[in-house]
Amino acid sequence: MKTAEMSKIYGMSADTLRYYERIDLLPDVTRNPSGIRNYSEQDCARIQFVKCMRGDEQ
Repeated sequence: MKTAEMSKIYGMSADTLRYYERIDLLPDVTRNPSGIRNYSEQDCARIQFVKCMRGDEQ
């Protein structure tokens, strides 16, 4: 799943997703040969966890 799709699904900006990667909350996000991020199911689960810990999940 690409960054734009993740942003829409999880209600956060692409900048936030990139920030999470930069500070290692999302380690080792895979990229295609063009360098575009491709988020895995494990990345999705991790984002859900981070949102929960932030108190964003109801």
